[in-house]
Amino acid sequence: MKYSIITINDDRFAELEKTADVIWHQCYKDLLSFDQITYMLGKFLSVDAFKRQAEEGYIYRGLIMDDEIVGFTGSRKQGERVFLSKLYLLEKYHGLGLGKILMDDCISLYPECSSVYLTVNKYNSSYNIYRHLGFEVIDSVVTDIGEGFVMDDYVMERRLMRK
Repeated sequence: MKYSIITINDDRFAELEKTADVIWHQCYKDLLSFDQITYMLGKFLSVDAFKRQAEEGYIYRGLIMDDEIVGFTGSRKQGERVFLSKLYLLEKYHGLGLGKILMDDCISLYPECSSVYLTVNKYNSSYNIYRHLGFEVIDSVVTDIGEGFVMDDYVMERRLMRK
């Protein structure tokens, strides 16, 4: 399977938005309502959101196959930790180790950091994948995101072994 991982900038944010839309409707349809998916896509995974987050220091990396974005990460440094805000992959590429490749690529951007953390919906099956990859639950949070919607998440962290 031939792929590359590149930094995604403004010129591909529209494509990133479309990929996120497909992924969220595939992966969250049994977890969140259609209305909440639509709301969250607009608030956190739109061209405007990506531009705003990039200005805040987020780095977007895309997994590219046949010149299409099939998965991506969004992250930024927060103190001594990496905040892995987004790690998404089209459903047909699940189970191939590509999510781990994306995560490792993301972590490699921050060699000075001692840990990586993320939030995951408490009922998302990816929770088990993160546990398998060495993440531990460090907190449980319910966040009001507006319009009557909340995110009911675990905060998970993995210590990084640095030389």
